[in-house]
Amino acid sequence: MSKRENGVASDAEVTGKMELTSATEILHQWSNSLSNTLKYGDNPSGSQEIHIIGTLLNQHTNIAENLQRLILDEMIGRNAAKDKEQFIRMVQMMATRLLDHLSVYTNTNLNKTTSDSVVSFIQVLLKTIYFVQEFFGKYFDKNERVPAALATIYNKEINSLAEKLKHVLSSSMPADTGLSEVINNHFMEPTESHQHNVTYRQLFYEKELLQELLKEYNFTSSSIRNILYYFNFNCSGFVIYEFDRLVNLLTPLASKSEKINLLRSELKSINQLPFRINYCFDDNMPSLKEQVSTWIAEEIKYCEAGNFMQVANLSGIDPENKINTTLSVAKLGLLIRLLVVDKIIVNRTMAPMLRTVAKTFTTLQREEISFGSLETKYHAPDKATIGMMKEMLQKWIHILGKL
Repeated sequence: MSKRENGVASDAEVTGKMELTSATEILHQWSNSLSNTLKYGDNPSGSQEIHIIGTLLNQHTNIAENLQRLILDEMIGRNAAKDKEQFIRMVQMMATRLLDHLSVYTNTNLNKTTSDSVVSFIQVLLKTIYFVQEFFGKYFDKNERVPAALATIYNKEINSLAEKLKHVLSSSMPADTGLSEVINNHFMEPTESHQHNVTYRQLFYEKELLQELLKEYNFTSSSIRNILYYFNFNCSGFVIYEFDRLVNLLTPLASKSEKINLLRSELKSINQLPFRINYCFDDNMPSLKEQVSTWIAEEIKYCEAGNFMQVANLSGIDPENKINTTLSVAKLGLLIRLLVVDKIIVNRTMAPMLRTVAKTFTTLQREEISFGSLETKYHAPDKATIGMMKEMLQKWIHILGKL
């Protein structure tokens, strides 16, 4: 075996190690060769590194054609389900690592031949992932991070479907702009999670949900809501929409019995909606049904105890007696959460306390705070709000030093 030059595998070494018969060995060797090139090269576009990469990529052609067959053969040779799962997930992980390595070269000035080879190599790896995903989906790890090259493809598909849905909703549901806005804001606004560390499960979920929404031929608020409940769309935006919808239904009702009857009817309807098991938008949050049902159950208890507002008092406390703040609802909810976690607020139940806060406080943009909105922000603070609160706490520390 020839010596390495500056730590980079020579042509002969690359060629010799390509004569392998195991899919994982082939992927491992490709990964090692690319890793060594990146590790020891001064830059990804250096002449020696490019030469080695060109040699490596030229060697892959015949082997790549047999890679899927090798995967299939190795799966047939494994009897235990656990062994099959470990093998598929190993192939998936190694292909992802290779794609991450190759992405370095897509951002450099390569000659056309090498650039074409890199693109060809990426396509081979993408086809490998597609293959194991299609034929061995049972063992495919959907919670694994999607490599950037593949995430770009998926996101283009999702964006295209979202544009179609936006057009359909604007023409089919002019009356319920709130629901259309929730859906459009979720799918049309780019998020950091879609650019970094997005999982297969997240992308598959959004694509499938969009496809199901576009199948709907009779767009009404009810039909769209039924689909979102079926898909357990526990996105904070839609949860807040549901809370606000229920509050708007309760507002015109004057008597306790009317409110309770409406809430029980809504609870029955929601609990009877079909839904997919073990399927959700955010697996770190309770299911959509659980969040809405809990909210309704709390409202029913509140009304049954006699603590309900007459129509004349729906506005709550006199504006002059309210505590006016420059906080957003999200910041206020997080601030209350901090006081609860630190045991400064020690109420045994959160819902009545949050309802009192919603009645008593105002925010920068709202004189009337929605209890549902405040409750959601309390339980599910977003990263941006947490970051802003950290800055605010640092500011408080500075102020304390001057007191």
